[in-house]
Amino acid sequence: MDTINRPNRQALSAALDIYRDEMRPFIVRNLRRIRGTNADDAIKSALRDGQYNQFTANRRNGLGVGASIDIGDFPQVVRRHWQTFRDAFKTTDDPRDIMRRLVDARNEVAHPGDEDIDLDNAVNRLNDTAAILRGINSPEQGDAVKAIRNDLIPLYKVPAHKFQQGGRDVYAFPLDLESLNKILPHRVDDRMVKDANRRLSASHAKDIQVYLEGKDDWLLGTLLLGVAPDAIDFQPYTSGDNSETSVGALTINADGASSMKMFDGQHRRRAISAVLNELSHNARYSTKFRALKDASLPIMLYAEVDMNALQQMFADAAQTKPIEANAVAQFDQRDAFNIAALRIAEESELFNGRVEMDRPSVPRSSHKIIAINQLSRTLKTLEVGYSGRVSKERNELYMLDIEDLCQRSLEWADDFMPSIRSEYNDLKGGEIGDVPAERTKTMAYNAIIIRIFAGCYHEWTKDGSDWEPLAKFINCISLSPGISEGLLVDAGAVAHGGTSPVAAQQAGVKAIDYILEQARQSGS
Repeated sequence: MDTINRPNRQALSAALDIYRDEMRPFIVRNLRRIRGTNADDAIKSALRDGQYNQFTANRRNGLGVGASIDIGDFPQVVRRHWQTFRDAFKTTDDPRDIMRRLVDARNEVAHPGDEDIDLDNAVNRLNDTAAILRGINSPEQGDAVKAIRNDLIPLYKVPAHKFQQGGRDVYAFPLDLESLNKILPHRVDDRMVKDANRRLSASHAKDIQVYLEGKDDWLLGTLLLGVAPDAIDFQPYTSGDNSETSVGALTINADGASSMKMFDGQHRRRAISAVLNELSHNARYSTKFRALKDASLPIMLYAEVDMNALQQMFADAAQTKPIEANAVAQFDQRDAFNIAALRIAEESELFNGRVEMDRPSVPRSSHKIIAINQLSRTLKTLEVGYSGRVSKERNELYMLDIEDLCQRSLEWADDFMPSIRSEYNDLKGGEIGDVPAERTKTMAYNAIIIRIFAGCYHEWTKDGSDWEPLAKFINCISLSPGISEGLLVDAGAVAHGGTSPVAAQQAGVKAIDYILEQARQSGS
């Protein structure tokens, strides 16, 4: 009766049997590597009284060393001889934690309640079991446990992130290539523009297939699909305060499978099917086959079934997509100032840990003070002025002299900047912990202000003048937000009562000229 009514328990029990049978020889094999003892004594030294008595009784009854230990013994033995086992496991998580969780799972299987084991709990423990089996170099047994898991999980139920885009509900989730090959629609006719796709090019799909076969560090983009809104169900997870989150369980019913239409990714889909089919029949590529089918691809599922809308979405998706400036600054290593910005972000005492890498600008709630693209632009201002430009030819010269550029940038960052404002000096010295709170008191942590100071430095020192008099003058400028008068207001850098500087290019140029004029008149 339990077998029929408790499928989750049955699945977990079968997986734990596989785990037990693989772990026993693995443990004994590694214990035999310990000098000055044998596997029996090594096990006895690790077990508690009850476990010790059971082990010795098993040995007296003629069971082998491995057969005399069970799942509950594994964590004790491995923990006791961790120096021996440390390098034997190849798992992401600590195997000792995984083994403890599997002991709890074994106990739950051995002592069933009135209800079946919770599905999510069973799936998590099955994932643990598969992971540790792969970690002890038992990939086939790991695959067997994953097959048990896949049979248990509803075919179209996956964790997903729900959000809105263009007035539509969108669900994002990763899907391993083996499941992808079973679940997602597969186009069979190549010769026409069909549904929301262009004509499929068999040669293009073949190129992707060859790429997947030949590369271990391959990269493929997100697949975009539409699905009938009434063919899916989304149950959000709740957070600690019981409020709903944007992450939850997405279920696609049978009608949803038939209604799904791919509008971007048909060539990748064809290539994935072809490469999995070809490698599965070639024993020479078994390792490659396992690696591919276990790898995942991101999926974006749009709650949209209208064909005209999907066709327009295909056209929109095909347009050239602008790349955010912060990504360009990090990835375009042909630009000397991008390279210098990355060096400053890493090596400068002032800017290390204070450069936003993931966004093109810095939110007011952030502890960062400048984005990487803004820093790159600021270093360019340092060299050529606020409105200066760097031609391709001049950039090549900077590339040839990149170390000098980085050194000049570092001197500006860690010598000049801490000298002109106490805010920067305190930040460099680690005395400022709460930058968001400080933003209510000073505009020093604004990227435009930092760039204006870089422009002042360029104009003041381009004829060889010492920057210290300029630093002394800037130190006296009020950077308090909301002021109605003062040097920055008079310079046009900040509007009357403004809490942040004016972003216009001309305003920056004017502000630099005014600050330098006042600095010279003051005798600095």
